[in-house]
Amino acid sequence: MKKYPILLMVAFLGGFLFSCEVKDSRSSGEQVEEEKTLQPFSRIKVSGIINLNLSQGDSEWMRVEGDSKWVEQLKVEQRGDLLSISLKEGQKSWGKNEKMEVFLQLKELKELAFEGAGQIKTSSMLDLDELFISGKGVGNIVLELEAETVEAELNFVGNMELKGFAREFRLENEGVGNIDASKLISQRVELASSGIGKIAVHAEEELLMNVSGIGSVSYTGNPKQVTENVSGLGKVNRN
Repeated sequence: MKKYPILLMVAFLGGFLFSCEVKDSRSSGEQVEEEKTLQPFSRIKVSGIINLNLSQGDSEWMRVEGDSKWVEQLKVEQRGDLLSISLKEGQKSWGKNEKMEVFLQLKELKELAFEGAGQIKTSSMLDLDELFISGKGVGNIVLELEAETVEAELNFVGNMELKGFAREFRLENEGVGNIDASKLISQRVELASSGIGKIAVHAEEELLMNVSGIGSVSYTGNPKQVTENVSGLGKVNRN
């Protein structure tokens, strides 16, 4: 597990979490909307400054809304069951008055990987079997889902909120920020954290925790079996 100097990471969080400066902030001023029909996919990789809105339906499609300059820079690739969404080389961020939203409908999702910066959220609950989430960079993530198993490996700066239901939830966190999974009603939770910030989970039956970072872990659900291994400056609270 990695350890982070507190002052350095707090400064990083404050400077980059909610603002992104751009080298070329010129906007075309023209707002456009484009739609794309996609082949079936079950894995998503998001790179760069992208706001992604997820929904579930009977077919796969994508709609992009925003400044024409940035819509033109969006890069979408499909390789097998992997859908990659990024910005073309050299395009890293937006100007202050620019915005681009990507709306993506999927039938199935097994993996969600994100790096860079931006926001990812669901517009309705996703009904899934198993989901693996990996995250790096800076971002804000809000997901509502129902799944047998949810596994997350996180090393990012930002906030994540998970809501819904899962039979088993496994979380490994090395990042900085807040992870609120208190509304993800899980039967079994396995947590390993060496990051900085707050984590909240909900376990009905079993809870296993290995906490070695700086911050706090809280839990609800009155689990029948609780195993704690706490070291460093971390602490565990039962709510």
